[in-house]
Amino acid sequence: MTLSELWPQLRPLCRKLALLGWACSAAGMAAGLAVAVASGTRLSPVMSTLQLLAAVCLVVAVASFGAAAAVQARPAARHETGARDVVRAAGGEAPAAVQSFLLGSLVLLTGAVAFACAGLVLPGGPNAHSVAFCQVFLLGAAASGFTFLLFSKIAPPRGGN
Repeated sequence: MTLSELWPQLRPLCRKLALLGWACSAAGMAAGLAVAVASGTRLSPVMSTLQLLAAVCLVVAVASFGAAAAVQARPAARHETGARDVVRAAGGEAPAAVQSFLLGSLVLLTGAVAFACAGLVLPGGPNAHSVAFCQVFLLGAAASGFTFLLFSKIAPPRGGN
């Protein structure tokens, strides 16, 4: 079985994995924001559970995005129909939009590093707020970065036909 025969079977799996990753990112960001905004100086059992949920969502999101990016194949033929033709018909605007996901990922990753550094310089060490905000920014960076990976495989290269 060649890759061209296997690809139609992998495409639905890739979409499901990416959807799982985006759903986990949304759930993890919601849980992390709830902890960061609603928690006091100490975490209640409910907030600890939300913190754990955010951490689990981070792991599941990164794993599913990684698997989706791994099974996403770049179209081999120029005449292949599908998303590549849609991008080409849009007048070549998609590569700039795809690049914005990478920029967004880098900005969110910078935010995660900033909150991690802020947590490290606190007198008591990282607290629930800094950890929760790190999780939120890491999930956003993962979602944006892997969205870039997935879309960049179907978008034509810059200056392409």
